[in-house]
Amino acid sequence: MNKTLRLIRTMLKMQYSMTGKSSGEKIGYVLLGVFLIPFSGIIISFLNVTVETLYTQLAPSGNENAILGLLFAGMTIVLLFVSMSSILSSFYFAEDIEGFIPYPFYPYQLLAGKAAAPFINLYLTSGVLMVPILTLYGIHSGAGFIYYIYALLLFVVFPVIPFTIMAILLMFFMRFANIAKNKDRTKVFAGLLTFVFIIGFNIIIRLNQNPTQTAEGAAQLIAQQNGLLQVITGMIPPVYFSTMALQNAENLNGLIFLVLMLTISTGGIFLFLTAGQKLYFKGVLGLTTGSTKTFDSGKAAKKIKAQPVFLALLLKELRTIFRTPTFFMQIIVQSLFGPVFLIVILLFESSSGSFGALSSLLEQFGKKTSLLLLFIFTLFLLGVNPASYSSVSRDGRSWPANLYLPIPAQSVIFSKVMTAWLINLLSIILLAVVGLTIIQMPPLLFIAWITLTLLASWFTCLVGTALDLNDPKLNWTDEQEVFKSRFISLIALLIEIGTFGFFVLLLWNIDTLQSLWMTSILLSLLLAAAIAISHVALQKLIRTKFLYTR
Repeated sequence: MNKTLRLIRTMLKMQYSMTGKSSGEKIGYVLLGVFLIPFSGIIISFLNVTVETLYTQLAPSGNENAILGLLFAGMTIVLLFVSMSSILSSFYFAEDIEGFIPYPFYPYQLLAGKAAAPFINLYLTSGVLMVPILTLYGIHSGAGFIYYIYALLLFVVFPVIPFTIMAILLMFFMRFANIAKNKDRTKVFAGLLTFVFIIGFNIIIRLNQNPTQTAEGAAQLIAQQNGLLQVITGMIPPVYFSTMALQNAENLNGLIFLVLMLTISTGGIFLFLTAGQKLYFKGVLGLTTGSTKTFDSGKAAKKIKAQPVFLALLLKELRTIFRTPTFFMQIIVQSLFGPVFLIVILLFESSSGSFGALSSLLEQFGKKTSLLLLFIFTLFLLGVNPASYSSVSRDGRSWPANLYLPIPAQSVIFSKVMTAWLINLLSIILLAVVGLTIIQMPPLLFIAWITLTLLASWFTCLVGTALDLNDPKLNWTDEQEVFKSRFISLIALLIEIGTFGFFVLLLWNIDTLQSLWMTSILLSLLLAAAIAISHVALQKLIRTKFLYTR
């Protein structure tokens, strides 16, 4: 046990230690914490109104416990998604995994150490909603002290079951899948699976949604005490047990349900470690085992061909992103999620006149207003480009080689800028399809909107790449560290919001400016100026970073 605890502590230090972090990063964490205080107040205020309203509506029929059921059911789904990406990244695709295998650890000990960081992610994720909602429910229901003790215990054990279920399924898959032979395909599939699962879940809900039947069914359920809870939790026993434990916290039934949850969670941990002892090492070794095929120099020679340096660097960047699960999830999936989710909502909208309503809404606004609103909405949907602010950090410890290889420094950096822009282009193309075919935007408005979006995308790629080049994170052991525990994404967001917000507000308040083309030209000129300044800043940064090695 001491060896296991020591291993867990060591891995957590490797993941979260502040040693080696610059003073700027430390100050950034403090500022981020200060920034989250008012934001947390807003979220808690919103949740308080929601819980109070639901409790007032459901309490007369005895269905107030459905609030807890919805919370636990929703958190189960969220924790399953979070567990999938965390387990794959931490258990199998982390850079440090091969370094621990030669040490005298049992597989279950190594597995326990690797599970520590994902569990912290689960607690942070569940804490955002579970802690305030459970507290607010207790306040509105007038719960006693025992309720809060039970709520604390359930908060601690509830993530165990989704985590262990997902971990055992993934360990079984990684054990028997031919990872060594199809390593790249498996990595892409692992990242794509979560994306498809989320979108597919939304599609299934919308396909089976009938407003009339839903309203009638809800009315019948509300008429029965606990009827709504049984429907919500019927397929997920831990959700039902957790809900009933809190609902009956003041009597013996609540204690029985709490003991059931603690027993199931303990059994889940035991099953997780037992399965890990049998399956984990075989799945990990499958990642590092080479193919049994012999090397064919003739086939290799046919695939080797001369390419322009810039194109070769660009293809290398794209392959790295698509073949690394964490990069694929954080960059590709995150970039495509907003546009794809928007398409799903539009295609499966129950109201048949929704498309016409969108077109009519655009026609009600002036041409300038429509363009500016579309421009801001698109930038909000695309968000901060993670491919740009991770461009240099993705290379990790191999980055110094770029400083000495006989390759132009500008080719190295701008291939990364182009990579980020091409990935954003995928999302822009999806949005263009929505605007042209589904919403049926006017041609002139569509051309102006897409042109401005492409220019803004190039600016965001330049800003993100410059920020990462100035302060890259190269000494990472897990690809997740490139994106987590960094202040750079917030800085990029502030720069982009400040720049685009200033441009839009400036044009919005010019009353004499109403023409679509004049608005487009002026906004294009402003974006071109911002791009030119960013180019100059990035060029200067390149000369500074590559000065002493060329």
